Amino acid sequence: MADNAEPARKHTDDDLTQSGDSTDEKLVEGIMTLLTPIVHEMDTSIVSVKSSQEALSKEIERLLAELQLFAEASEPSPIQPSVQKLMNARKRLTTTNQTLKIVSDRIKKIYAQVDKENSTI
Repeated sequence: MADNAEPARKHTDDDLTQSGDSTDEKLVEGIMTLLTPIVHEMDTSIVSVKSSQEALSKEIERLLAELQLFAEASEPSPIQPSVQKLMNARKRLTTTNQTLKIVSDRIKKIYAQVDKENSTI
C-alpha cells in the first residue's frame, strides 16, 4: 500500500510544478493585460504633450523674434522684462522637451522588453 502512495505523491508534486508554471504564465499574462493599456495611454499622452510642447516652442520663438525687432526699434525698458521672461520660458520648455524625450525613450525600451518577454512565453 505504501508503494501506491508514493507514485501518487510524485504525481501530485508534478501537478504542483505544472500548476506553478501555469500560474506564473497566468500572472504574467494578467500583469501584461493590466499594464499594456496603461503604457499605451501614457505613450499616447507623452506624444501629444511633446507635440504641443514643440508647437509652443515654435510660437515662443516666433514671438521672441517679433519682440526682439520691436525692442530694437523702441526703448528697451518696457519690453525687456517680457523678452527675458520669454527667454526663460524657452529654456524651461527646452528642458521639458528633453525630459519628455527621455521618458518616451524609456517607454519604447519597456515596449521592446515586453515584446521580447512575450515572444519567449
